Amino acid sequence: MHQPSKWWLGLIAVGALWVVAVILGTSGVERDLTPRAASAIAAAAPDAAKALTAVVAGRDVYVQGPEFSPGQGAVVGKAAADVYGARLAVIDMQPLPIAKPYGFSAVMAGDQFTLSGSAPLPATRDRLIAAAKAAAPNATIIDKLAYAAGAPDGFEAIAIRGVGEAAKLQGGAFSLMDKAYSIAGTATTPAIFEAAILATQTLPEGATLAKADIQAPLAKPFVWSATNDGVAATLAGFAPSIEARAAIAAAAASSLPSIIIRNNMAIASGAPPGDFVAEAGYALAELARLAKGRVSIADGAYSISGETATQQAYDAAMAGTKALAPGLTLAKADILPPELKPFVWSALYDGKAVTLSGAAPSLDARDAIARAAVADFPGKDIVNAMTLARGAPEGDFAEAASAALARLASLLNGKAVLTDAQLALSGQAPEGASIADLEKAAKAPLSPPFAVASVDIKEASVSPYVFKAEAVDGVLTLTGYAPDEKTRQAIVEAAKKAFFNDQIVDQLKIGKGAPPNFLDALKAAFGPMARLANGVLSVSDASMSLSGQTVYEKAAGQIKAALAAAMPAGFKLDKADVTVQPPGPALDPALCQPKFDGVLAKGQILFETGSATISKESAAVLDSLAALIISCRNASIEVAGHTDNVGSPDKNLDLSRRRAQAVVDYMSEAGLDIGRVAAAGYGDTKPVAPNDTPEGRAKNRRIEFIVK
Repeated sequence: MHQPSKWWLGLIAVGALWVVAVILGTSGVERDLTPRAASAIAAAAPDAAKALTAVVAGRDVYVQGPEFSPGQGAVVGKAAADVYGARLAVIDMQPLPIAKPYGFSAVMAGDQFTLSGSAPLPATRDRLIAAAKAAAPNATIIDKLAYAAGAPDGFEAIAIRGVGEAAKLQGGAFSLMDKAYSIAGTATTPAIFEAAILATQTLPEGATLAKADIQAPLAKPFVWSATNDGVAATLAGFAPSIEARAAIAAAAASSLPSIIIRNNMAIASGAPPGDFVAEAGYALAELARLAKGRVSIADGAYSISGETATQQAYDAAMAGTKALAPGLTLAKADILPPELKPFVWSALYDGKAVTLSGAAPSLDARDAIARAAVADFPGKDIVNAMTLARGAPEGDFAEAASAALARLASLLNGKAVLTDAQLALSGQAPEGASIADLEKAAKAPLSPPFAVASVDIKEASVSPYVFKAEAVDGVLTLTGYAPDEKTRQAIVEAAKKAFFNDQIVDQLKIGKGAPPNFLDALKAAFGPMARLANGVLSVSDASMSLSGQTVYEKAAGQIKAALAAAMPAGFKLDKADVTVQPPGPALDPALCQPKFDGVLAKGQILFETGSATISKESAAVLDSLAALIISCRNASIEVAGHTDNVGSPDKNLDLSRRRAQAVVDYMSEAGLDIGRVAAAGYGDTKPVAPNDTPEGRAKNRRIEFIVK
């Protein structure tokens, strides 16, 4: 039966079936078209495909993402449109932003390795992430990279290097700003630290090092040592920096010049405060006193052990343990004295003090001898400089030395020496004493195996023993005593050398009684005194004083310090009264040039070989020139440096300039107004003598003062 009222129900069913068919048909097209469109896009833009999104709706392909190079969107659009079955390609690709500067960083924090900044391509980004994973396989890689244009040439290679280096460090942080490479962090082992530092010195092509803040691993305790077996010295333990390690190795080579140096030091942090290089240098200098031995520093605690070859080395080594470098404390000193042959002990009496020196066979013997000296010389100073040694003769050594002290006490001054078992006594008789009686008492037998070998007692000599050197207006007058003609001549020659610009007037007399080291004391004092414009050096026995005037304030302090440091054993500096001479009237500039020439004709400014470091021996010459600069204050002065022709002209020119500047700097540091003084270097261009002889070359190596 036909029922028109129900047709619409059938139409609804048919319509639904049609919609389903359309939908199902479209989905199938999209599933077919999507992978083919993606393949076409990947083929057209292989470096960029990973960053692009391709969506197929019906037969239309929609592509979104960054455009990594100009025209890339058109290429991708054409590739998508050419896919079989595609009706339309809609491209929505935006050009990359340009990063200026182009930055990248890799930071290791705990177990996270974060990459930040810019990457030029997905492929580059993938390789950076892969490099991070390979360098830090146990870390979580955090990718915070963003795409940007503007990457410099070589960006990827430089960035991958930095990623690898940052991963090796605790708290490693690498950054790249354009091509400026920066790395920071803490190495966990000395080997990693060394490799990290080396890596900063061999960067990929094009990279420049902006900053390297790589910390060495912490060493606790911070231990360093040097061991000398007589053939080679091995440096081990830690140094606080690469520079410190090199400086310590250089100090070892300097202290042990005939020994092979094996540098096994590693770099670490954790050194105690202070100058570690100076501390290690001190220890190496002490090691050099030993025939074989070892020195070590552990967190500032210093230890030394070994054996000495000579008595002098033993004395010096023991003294070194009492004069540690600043920052060190003595933990252990186990130094074996040498076996002395002959075994020598002595007592020197100068009328005021008794100096006990040489060797004693034991601590008990040394103490017993010192007590005997106190008893035999009441009220006198006792200087106990005895050391310990093996090799003393059999018998009671302390008793023999005490008997020698008793005989020495009967003299005005003198010396007792035990050489093995033989006693030698010499000295001066007190005024009015019988030399024959003194000699008889001195020759009395000693307990065997000890015996009196010689007695030499002479009548008294000059007391107090005086000497005076007075410098006034270019004339140095020597008065007082010299012990013999040979010493007198040596004193005069030393004065001529030190006071190069002065006339020497010798009024010395010959007289016995000079204190020990008398000539050495005068030689040592002449140098500081020669820097005075005018001055007086006075010596009474072993006491010395100096007064006078210098040309500038800084020299006054230097002269006092140098004189105090120059005092030899037995001498003391009672007074050093050095003031600054007020400037005199200005010198006519026309008279200045001959004055400068006159000083430099008699005295030469000396430098360390091949360098611009002024020798300490030149202080007196420089001070004389400083005085002329002050007097010639109305003149302009050129300090001209010259060399011989040995070496390249460029190096000679540079050396001459630096030497001239060193002289000007000396004057500036002295506090002089050097606004009128200029330095110039002429290298080997202005010889004053032929360069084919050593003498000629020596004349050509010079400093001149030229008045303009």
